[in-house]
Amino acid sequence: MQRLIQDLSELENKKIAIVGLGRSGIALVNLLSNFKAKIIVNDKKSREQIEKELQSTCGEVYQIFGGGHPANAFEEADLVVVSPGVPLSTPALVSAIYKGIPVIGEIELSWEILQLFKEKTKIIGITGSNGKSTTSTLVYEFLKKDNKKVCLAGNIGLPMADVVNRVWKGEIEIDYLVLELSSFQLEGIRNFKCHFATILNITPDHMDRYSSMKEYIEAKARIFQNQSGEDFLVLNMDDKNTVSAIEYLRNVYLKRGKLPHIFYFSRTQKVYGAFLDNNKIRFCPREEIDEAIRREMENTTLSIDSFKIRGVHNIENIMAAAILAFSAGCRGESISEIVQEFPGLPHRMELVRVLDGVTYINDSKGTNVDAVAKSLESFSGNVILIAGGRDKDGDFSSLRELVRKRVKALILIGEAASKIASAVGDLVPHYFEEDMEKAVKRGREISTNGDIVLLSPGCASFDMFKNFEHRGEVFKEIVNSL
Repeated sequence: MQRLIQDLSELENKKIAIVGLGRSGIALVNLLSNFKAKIIVNDKKSREQIEKELQSTCGEVYQIFGGGHPANAFEEADLVVVSPGVPLSTPALVSAIYKGIPVIGEIELSWEILQLFKEKTKIIGITGSNGKSTTSTLVYEFLKKDNKKVCLAGNIGLPMADVVNRVWKGEIEIDYLVLELSSFQLEGIRNFKCHFATILNITPDHMDRYSSMKEYIEAKARIFQNQSGEDFLVLNMDDKNTVSAIEYLRNVYLKRGKLPHIFYFSRTQKVYGAFLDNNKIRFCPREEIDEAIRREMENTTLSIDSFKIRGVHNIENIMAAAILAFSAGCRGESISEIVQEFPGLPHRMELVRVLDGVTYINDSKGTNVDAVAKSLESFSGNVILIAGGRDKDGDFSSLRELVRKRVKALILIGEAASKIASAVGDLVPHYFEEDMEKAVKRGREISTNGDIVLLSPGCASFDMFKNFEHRGEVFKEIVNSL
């Protein structure tokens, strides 16, 4: 597919509409200002609020449209760039597409610009329903330990447009760019290409945005749609939806040509890639890959007992991150050292404290049902689970067996409390609490020595909190005040 921008000079006086003025939107304003583009800003916020937020940018804005997404916001646009939070099904965007105006995401435009002045930068893309941030951070830490010039961006850290802007200005130098990519971000790509990519897992999530699991799977699978035979793809062999994406892969490459090098990771079987064997992660390379990569993989074994981070899902995250790092030329020694030091990210199976023999765990990032399942699988039992929030059309009945075996009691909060109780509340004692403080205090009241009080909501946070980070911080503050 032909690139949208053939030369940076084409951006001068090009009318580019930026839809959504969040972090990526602000970063795009700053990036495009370097090239004298005529920037149109559109957001659901009021014009006054938009103007206030634009004060932090360094560029001039050609037009502002606030209060929603009117069709006339894009009438003059040569190109429309959409923030991840704005669905492409928004009527004004559908109308723009119908009129032949290209509609893309921030990732696509940032990549197109980067290619025009730093084409040799290797892109490492990570997507999945759960584990993206941890895996992305691990890959970044592995490469940094290996003395590679690397930056972390996308859905974590800096927006990609911000990184590209800093590289253009000579503020940073990179050879590798690790990108955490959500399905929303992947919806807006055309030519964007990952040299190294992974799909960690695909479980029901954002079903309030997607009409079917098939549509959601295909959004995730877009991460490999432009890969070639020299590139690398890492897939979860234990996840049926990820494996089903292989059929999508084959359909794409019937038209495109040679498949990328494909590695798998698995906790249950030996595969080409990474697998679990007697509490150790071992690596099995394919014959056709570079000899140096094969040697590092064959000579590296990671002992799970040496990891600081806990949880079965983090075993998978480490497997995926290690294969990506090996593929990018990282030494096994660098990987081994980091996995023994890495403490994990906040709000992801984070140990808050142990009080009177009771362990309090903050897993506020567990915003869908599968994340809760993986968290519960990490404990043998005696879990007092705090769950609930804003439902994302999750199937909580799929947790019944885990709740029966590993949960001692349920403490339910938020809009989804009754739905969760209907699905699994008959299995164990359950309590409805109106806020986090009462939920934590209930957890302390009913817990005994050896129990785990686990916040793993299985829901979005927006009914009670600003975001999952806010929810986790509130939980930690309350726990630490007990």
